[in-house]
Amino acid sequence: MELELKNLTKDYNQHRAVDGINLKVSDGEFVVFLGPSGCGKTTTLMMTAGLIEPSAGEVFFNGKCVNTVHPKDREVGMVFQTYALYPHMTVFDNMTFSLKLQGVSTVERRKRAADVSQWLGLADLLERMPGELSGGQQQRVSVGRALIREPQLLLFDEPLSKRSA
Repeated sequence: MELELKNLTKDYNQHRAVDGINLKVSDGEFVVFLGPSGCGKTTTLMMTAGLIEPSAGEVFFNGKCVNTVHPKDREVGMVFQTYALYPHMTVFDNMTFSLKLQGVSTVERRKRAADVSQWLGLADLLERMPGELSGGQQQRVSVGRALIREPQLLLFDEPLSKRSA
C-alpha cells in the first residue's frame, strides 16, 4: 500500500503537535520516525490510523483520501507502546477481538489465531490472561492482534521502548 501524508497538522488547543508533515511511502518501503519525546511521532501514527482527527491536511492510501474512513475500515494494524491488552480477556480473545466485532466467523478467527500465534511463538499461550505473561509475550500478543487483521499497513509506536538492552 502506498501512504501519503499531505500537510498533516494537529493542534491541541494552542499547541501545535504536528506541523504540516508531507511524506510519501511507496508500497513495500519501511519508514522510521525518529525524534525526541513530544515531537509528534505518536500523534502522526494515530492520525494515519484514523484514531485521532487531523486539524488540517490529508492522509492518502493508494491515492485515495481516507480522512473520513473509519479506523476499522482503513486496513491498518497498530501496535501501541503500552500494548493496550484487555486484562480480562485471554490471549486468544485479545488477538481476535477486532475480528469478532467485524463479524468474522469463529472458525475463521480460530484459524487466523492459530496461524499468527504459531508464527509469533504464542500457540501455547492462547488461553492465558495478559497478567500471566512476560512483557515480551504481551508485546507479541499486541503484534499478533495487529497482524491477525491482515493489514495493508502496519504501524508500531515506540516498538523498542520496553525492550531491555
